[in-house]
Amino acid sequence: MVNRRRKILVIGMADSVHVGRWISQFVDQPIDFILFPASPHRRVHSLLKRCIEDETTTMTLQIQPALMTWLAFPLSVLDLVVSNASRAFLLRRVIKKTKFDLIHVLELQHAGYLLLDTQLSPNLPKVFITNWGSDIYWFRQFPKHRERIIELLGIANIYSAECDRDIKIVRELGYTGQVKPVVPNSGGIDVQHLPPNFRPPSQRKKIIVKGYTGFMGRALVAIDALENVVDCLEGFEVMIYSASLRARLRAIRFKMRHGVSVRIVRKRTSHVDMLKLFSESRVYIGMSLSDGISTSLLESMATGCYPVQTNSGCACEWVTESSGSLVRLDNIQEIREQLREALTNNVLVDEAAKINLATIRSRASTAVVSPKTGAFYTDIFS
Repeated sequence: MVNRRRKILVIGMADSVHVGRWISQFVDQPIDFILFPASPHRRVHSLLKRCIEDETTTMTLQIQPALMTWLAFPLSVLDLVVSNASRAFLLRRVIKKTKFDLIHVLELQHAGYLLLDTQLSPNLPKVFITNWGSDIYWFRQFPKHRERIIELLGIANIYSAECDRDIKIVRELGYTGQVKPVVPNSGGIDVQHLPPNFRPPSQRKKIIVKGYTGFMGRALVAIDALENVVDCLEGFEVMIYSASLRARLRAIRFKMRHGVSVRIVRKRTSHVDMLKLFSESRVYIGMSLSDGISTSLLESMATGCYPVQTNSGCACEWVTESSGSLVRLDNIQEIREQLREALTNNVLVDEAAKINLATIRSRASTAVVSPKTGAFYTDIFS
């Protein structure tokens, strides 16, 4: 527990489930959170709304400025013209108006760069930065981003990441401050509330595919790989979630060409229902240009769904040759071979399920993660 009430400014995306899950972990601590939205979306995630409205918790949460979500669209237009200066001006006012014990940056390219744009350094309270996914691993290769990342690390007192890989990188970039234990930024998996009595993977007839095709997602590669093993798909249903328009169109063409059962999972499907879909699937396919710990990867491991994941993230810190397939994005033959093996080798997927659930229990369950994250702020203020 934090010894006295603390005031923490969180700079993060108000519509993000990850921000919601992070803040929700501290409902029993005497912390007054102020959330400054770092992205131009009006939507506030339901987890954050619950934290704002719940008066029974020790923790409090409010969004500042209060009209930030209503100003989202005009601010986003203005930001395009003045390079985020308007949002930085509002953030600067919030920081100067209130005496914060800590500023916690959740994600770098939106939230972290925004803090730099206030130009308040070195007149800041302690700064804690948490990088997500590819914030450092991917963007450090671009000179302008590399400069900003190094500048941000220069004003940070505390750093956390979800991959050992990224801790090594920040040290190479010159960071000398405190480093927190590596934990999943999603808050871990509640093993006690996984879908009950799910069948062994070898008896399942569904395949679940991450449908991202935007910035990092490569769902089209996944669908192409499925076309290459269509002879193995008799009786299977392919489910595509978070599907972009391009993924939807490719999936429709795939269905019409081969007669394979394809379902587009509706957006805003609840987390409970998503876990149920994972628990009904034999194989999970996640293709991306870069990543950290993919939350979907952890969820597939927890539910016995065999992961076929690109090796462009830090999945290698979680998956072994016996528990999943890490493939190269540019090698469609390798993806096809690994997918065919996962669809036909019953022993492989059933044994992998046992290994992966044990890994989740020991490293990513809420019972393990929550005590670590719960102590993050306590340790900072001790």
